[in-house]
Amino acid sequence: MKHPIAVTLAAATLLAAPASANPFVPPAGCDVFLTVQSRQCSVSHLYRCESAPDGGFAEAIFDGDGMSAVVGYGPTYQWQDSVYMWDNSREVLVPPAEDPIEIDTLADEGIDTFRFTMHRTAPGEDREITIVGADTLTGETTTIDGLPLEIVQTQLQILTEDGTVEYSSRGVQYLSREKRLFFLGPEEVYDDAGEATPYDNSPVDFIEPGEPGFASSLPLYECDQQKAGLTPAPVSPGAGEKETDHDQI
Repeated sequence: MKHPIAVTLAAATLLAAPASANPFVPPAGCDVFLTVQSRQCSVSHLYRCESAPDGGFAEAIFDGDGMSAVVGYGPTYQWQDSVYMWDNSREVLVPPAEDPIEIDTLADEGIDTFRFTMHRTAPGEDREITIVGADTLTGETTTIDGLPLEIVQTQLQILTEDGTVEYSSRGVQYLSREKRLFFLGPEEVYDDAGEATPYDNSPVDFIEPGEPGFASSLPLYECDQQKAGLTPAPVSPGAGEKETDHDQI
């Protein structure tokens, strides 16, 4: 599940500069291996660092205003560390995860449940939240920009320390077995009254090293809608990534 290597906070010091065509430069000792241009004015750069566990990686996400988040994943896709620029918050995994995200379990068994706790800090806020949900293969496939993808149904909830549901989402993500990566897709986020707000951060272009647009921090798609008042999908639990679920991470 996608969402939110523990992100070294060197990653967080990649200043949230305004979006531009200038290339994204990861922290020292790290290399970008994929750029993903997505709907709703979003572009992500996935990178690995020499100090990260084998298979772990981080993701820097930009919207029309610049860098919006840096999130980190462990080798199994377990969310590890997330920094969100829009509210100056950070969420760090409280180990051990009760039921960690396991991308191989999803690939082998068709379903992966998850439940784990994150320590969340923000101005005036210091608490723990629990992420719970599941990812399920639907048996359907699609192809985006030449990359074969399996369609994953996701459901996810975020619980407060007393068990109150403060976030709930349900939707679709995409799994690439070839790259061992999740990508966000269409989802609905539910408010306290059960009313759903739709988002769609589906990928449009997968850009490899050496290809035009690789590492560009300028999002290309649907940014006119963002300027017109369309709210981009949240990157924090929800952005795709499960729901009551087990995503995203």
